[in-house]
This record gives sequence, C-alpha cells and structure tokens, in this order.
Amino acid sequence: MLYYLFLNFVDSCSFLNIFQYITVRSFLAGTISFLIVIFLTPKFIEIFSKNKVTENINIYLESSHKDKKGTPNMGGILIGISVIIACFICGNFYLPGTAVSIFTVCLICYVIFACSGFYDDFTKLRKGKGLSLSKKLTIQFLATFLLIILLFKLNNFSSMNREFFFEMTNIGFPFIKEIIDLGPFYFVLCLLIIIGSANAVNMTDGLDGLAIGSIIPVLAGLIILAYVAGNANYSDYLYIPHIYHAGEVVIFLSAILGGTLGFLWFNSNPAQIFMGDVGSIPLGASIGLVSILIKQEILLLILGGIFVVEALSVIIQIISFRFFRKRVFLIAPLHHHFEKKGLVESKIVIRFWIVSILFALLAVATLKIR
Repeated sequence: MLYYLFLNFVDSCSFLNIFQYITVRSFLAGTISFLIVIFLTPKFIEIFSKNKVTENINIYLESSHKDKKGTPNMGGILIGISVIIACFICGNFYLPGTAVSIFTVCLICYVIFACSGFYDDFTKLRKGKGLSLSKKLTIQFLATFLLIILLFKLNNFSSMNREFFFEMTNIGFPFIKEIIDLGPFYFVLCLLIIIGSANAVNMTDGLDGLAIGSIIPVLAGLIILAYVAGNANYSDYLYIPHIYHAGEVVIFLSAILGGTLGFLWFNSNPAQIFMGDVGSIPLGASIGLVSILIKQEILLLILGGIFVVEALSVIIQIISFRFFRKRVFLIAPLHHHFEKKGLVESKIVIRFWIVSILFALLAVATLKIR
C-alpha cells in the first residue's frame, strides 16, 4: 500500500507527489510484477518438477507434443502472485461515494477466476482429468454473477459526456455513434463476455507462448482505452464514455502486463513451464471485465480477435460434426489445425502474435473513426 504511505508524506517531501500519477504507478506496477515472475519462476520450475506438477498431453497430439511431457504446469500461480502484490503496492482501493472501487472489482475478478482455474488444474493433477464442462461453467457463472452484483455497487459506473449520458445498460459500437440500450439483456451480455473471454483464452493456450504472447497486445490496447476513458478531456474529444476512476484500471492491467511479459520469458518455445487454467482463465476473465467497465464491450471482439477466431473454430467444429458428421478443421482449436497441416510450432505462434498485434492496432484506431 505504498500509494497511501507516500500520500502521508507528500507535505514534507513534494517529490512523492509523482506517486499520485496513474502513469508512474502503472509503470511501477508493471515493473514489480515483471521482476517477481522473473526471479521466482526458476524456483517454481524446480519445485513443480520435483513434485510432478506437470502437463498431461492430449491423446490426439501425443505425436507432436511428446517432448512437452513432464513440463511443469500451473505457472499461472506466479502471474497471480505478481499481480496481487503489484496491485496492493500501487493500487488505490478507495473510491469516494461507492461501496466498492472499480480497482477492487478488477482484483476480485482475477482472484476468483484464478481460484476456479486452480481447482480445475488441481483436479486434473489428482485424478488425471479436469472438471466436467458443466461444473466449469457453473463455477464461472456463479463467479460472474458475483461480479455483476459488484458492478451495481459502483455508483459512479457511468458518467456524463457532453453529448450523451451513458447508462450502465447502454452499449456503443466502433466506427459509429449509435447507442443501444439493452436493458436487462445487458447482464446476459456481461455473462457471455466474461465467461466467453475466460474460455477463449484458455482454448488458445495450446502451444508454447501462444496465449500469453497473444494477450499482450490485447492488454496494451486495453491500457490505452482505459486511460482515455478515465480522462475527461480525452474521452470527450474522442467521443467515448468517461468512466470515473477508470484510470485505476490501467494499474491493474499494467500489473498483468508485467506478469505476462515475465512469464513469456520462460513460456516461449521451448517452454520451461506452462501456465495452466490457473493462468489462462483469470487472464481471459479480466480482459472481459475491463471491456465492460470501460464500456468497450463490442470493441473487445476486434481487440481480442485472435481469441474470438480460436473460440469460433471450436464452435464451428462441434456444430459441423454434431449435425453433419463432418469436420471443418483437422482438429480444433485453429492453432492445432495448422499444426496438423505441418506448420512448425514457432511459426504458428509468431504468426498468431502478429495477427493479435494487428487486431489491437485496428481496435485502438477506431478511437478516431467515430
């Protein structure tokens, strides 16, 4: 809680004023998170290897993934530890006039989805297979429902922009200025966004560095969008809703960004450790929640386009096989299809990173096209 500690000494040391700035605390949060992961991961790899906390290989991929057998899993615990520590040091948990702050909601989201991912990973480790799809979705539904209740506690969730009042249940669209009020259906959309994002990132986590590298441009894009949404002048100029205290979300995202960059150091091909569900599920849920908090729900489809494509490939494959007994892809998700086509793993991963960067650039570019 350095933020509060430094504020007490501002009068005697004016230099400490810099810690009130979002940019300074964001940089500090990202750096702390990055260093924690960099320094702790080698020890975790050693401990997990000794205790057989290792990856189970999919029977359909045994031939191409046999060299991954025995690689330590559940490295997402490290990302979670780094994010929590960085947030507690740099974050502002107090929001005047509200029962719960926007920053607190973000951190709660990360923790509860990390716990659900840990439970699945632990079950997989102990019994040889993870939770059933129905159990996973039930846990995620309950977690998301709790988050929606917390959103109601944010009295200042929406704010006045000069030309319109952006209610909580309203959504805007990229490229156009039209606003649609979904009413109670908005909360169904929230469920779909958070649960869908969590599972889309989880599906993408199938090759060394694929999910963790692909989510970095998404986080960077959300940092820009959250910073703009939290600044009244920028949001008014760019005609996007100004969300009171959204700047604090930048610190949360920066902490995640630092942790993911540090983890990519060890997860890049050939991976020394995998993050498991305890890493991928909270990462996906967090980007989904942030898109809701800053009122960029639809834009997330572009920003996280690589994860949307991966999820769609699974949905298309299931529907096609169930109704027509035909496979559209050799195997789903899409990255495994390319793997079966003979592409080298590193080439698939780097190309997916490039596409993710392009999606992120397109999403940020929409700020000027409204």
